[in-house]
Formats: sequence, C-alpha cells, structure tokens
Amino acid sequence: MQFLLAQHGGTGGGDSLAFSILALVGMIIPIIVLGVVCWFFWKAKRREDEEKKRESEWQNAPSS
Repeated sequence: MQFLLAQHGGTGGGDSLAFSILALVGMIIPIIVLGVVCWFFWKAKRREDEEKKRESEWQNAPSS
C-alpha cells in the first residue's frame, strides 16, 4: 500500500528542482507563443484599419 501512495520513487532532492524548472518552462513558453500570435493578429488588424482609412479619405476627397 505504501508503494501506491508514494509520490515518486526517488529519494534525492535533485528531481524536484528539475521538475520545477520543467514546469516553469512549460508555463512560460505557451505565454510567449500566445503573445506572438496576438501581436501578429494585432499588426494585421492595424494594417487593415490604416488601409481602410486611406481608402475612405480618397473616396471623400473633393472632386475638381
């Protein structure tokens, strides 16, 4: 029964540090990826808005 309740079989503390670093990297990398994806779509939307603004200014220009 004691074997089933044990968290891990290792007796050393080095595994804990490695697992903590792995968990930290596993949390940071998705946040960075999400930030890059959001930045990419934000830039595309900004470019689209500027293009629409230029087009609307051209259509509203007084004709001579």
